[in-house]
Amino acid sequence: MYKNTAVICETNPFHNGHACVFRKAKEDSGIVTAVMSGNFVQRGLPAVWDKYTRAALLLENGADIVVELPYPWSVGSVEAFSLGGVAVAMEMGCDRLMFGSESGDMEMLRKAAEWLEAEEERFSTYAVCHPDTGAAVLYDMLAAESGFSLFANDKLGVWYLRQMKALDCRATAEAVKRLPAGAGIASASTLRDHLAEGRDCTPFVPASVAQKMKDTAVTFPKRFYDIAHTYFRLFAGDSACAEGEGGLWERLKKTAYTAENGTDFLKSAATKKYTDARIRRTALFGMTGIQQEILKSRPLYTILLAAGEKGREWLRNYTLAEDFTVLTKPADRSKMSGSAAEQYDFLCEVDSLYGLCMNPPVSGDFFLKKHPIIG
Repeated sequence: MYKNTAVICETNPFHNGHACVFRKAKEDSGIVTAVMSGNFVQRGLPAVWDKYTRAALLLENGADIVVELPYPWSVGSVEAFSLGGVAVAMEMGCDRLMFGSESGDMEMLRKAAEWLEAEEERFSTYAVCHPDTGAAVLYDMLAAESGFSLFANDKLGVWYLRQMKALDCRATAEAVKRLPAGAGIASASTLRDHLAEGRDCTPFVPASVAQKMKDTAVTFPKRFYDIAHTYFRLFAGDSACAEGEGGLWERLKKTAYTAENGTDFLKSAATKKYTDARIRRTALFGMTGIQQEILKSRPLYTILLAAGEKGREWLRNYTLAEDFTVLTKPADRSKMSGSAAEQYDFLCEVDSLYGLCMNPPVSGDFFLKKHPIIG
């Protein structure tokens, strides 16, 4: 019996596949802690609903505690995302980390993690020899040469294992094989497309999520694209932000000047080397002043988004590390140490930006006034 199982997730939106992972996590665990991305997610996009709305759905569908995977780790590449997620899960006292995986093969994932660590020097050589190829593609090339075929969630699982080792995390890791697309199962990206097209998602999501889809406006990315376009056309300086190296920062500035709107801006900036996700991440990092150094550090805080009765009991009895803060009221910045407060300021900026993207838009201090969802 595990005391606390952590699931690092985006739930953008929550669907039947997520429900299977959370059911599995609850089978032999005292509580389940969801470490959920905030208002912006790894693809560099605003989430379909704000973080408190998504946290409430998690509480209704298996989680006992929902805490935030803070920005900018929630938006970072696989290395930064996994670092942030594992660090927060550790600080919340998890003794098991559970994640979805296309293969569900922990032995293979462990071998791949060991291989990836051993190949860091070779990867650097590859990067020099293939300057026009992105890092994700280079890793895929190396993996294929070594006999590993890793899909998106398998890659994330490999990085969870690497970060657990790097952070000396003693928790058990467990992969849950993802269900194939079919009756009742569709990916989050497919469901986002359905929402954008006004199609029915009911067969693929729990009843509470289906109701939320009927009652709550979706935050679509168009406003974010237009804001990014305006920023790079009028305000971007000469210094590149995180992930803006290799000429991407300059490309974004140049493309923004000739593009007619935000959608065309981000589409025109894409190349074989610069994926759509990297371009969106770079745009977001630029608007909020994120440099690469912060993505290499670990989060020093999280925000409690939701908690049920068992989760609240855990929080009352669990002793946090002295250098880690769990904020229950987002406005309580004064309770944080200097470095944690500096990290938190980035979150406040990106939450204010998300407020502009919502339908309808909300005031800049909207999320500062929020309180945890209590179940």
